[in-house]
Amino acid sequence: MVDARILNTEAALSSAIISLASATPVSRITVSDVTREAAINRATFYSHFASPSELLASVLTADLKRIQVLDHEARASGEEPAPIVTRRAIENSANHIDRYLSVYRLALSDSTDGTIHHVLGTEFMQSSLEHILNSVPPEKVPGDPRLVAAFVGYGLVGAIEFAVASDEWDKDRVADVLMAMLPSWWD
Repeated sequence: MVDARILNTEAALSSAIISLASATPVSRITVSDVTREAAINRATFYSHFASPSELLASVLTADLKRIQVLDHEARASGEEPAPIVTRRAIENSANHIDRYLSVYRLALSDSTDGTIHHVLGTEFMQSSLEHILNSVPPEKVPGDPRLVAAFVGYGLVGAIEFAVASDEWDKDRVADVLMAMLPSWWD
């Protein structure tokens, strides 16, 4: 069982970084900003994270991992057709972006810190590779699965980066476009 103090500290840090990163690019957030917002000391911060960017990456990655687990479980159960499962994963990803829209708008446009771009790309690439290796017949994959997964994963990030920069962000419209961009052999 995890000590309640650790859970409380993690919750305070998560809340602090989301609040701060919703208003300021993470590259301009200091450890002092985070510790003040979370009401903890610097030693406590550094016992958990090396930087505000690492903290933000951890918070967003945890949420993305939950989406990945749901997708994996749905595919493994085989209860629904693959296109429905894929649609849900795309919608869940768009909902994730929508939940943290102000964070993503600032982070993805910040040319001095590529942490969040890397987080999204890595997560989408890993989930794409898992899908390709476990759900797509090898003869349908047009080359090295890792290369294909990187193309799909980072292509999704590029589309999301463009979409969040728009004043007309609409998670449902974005999900529709992302679904349409997936290769025909995907499901």
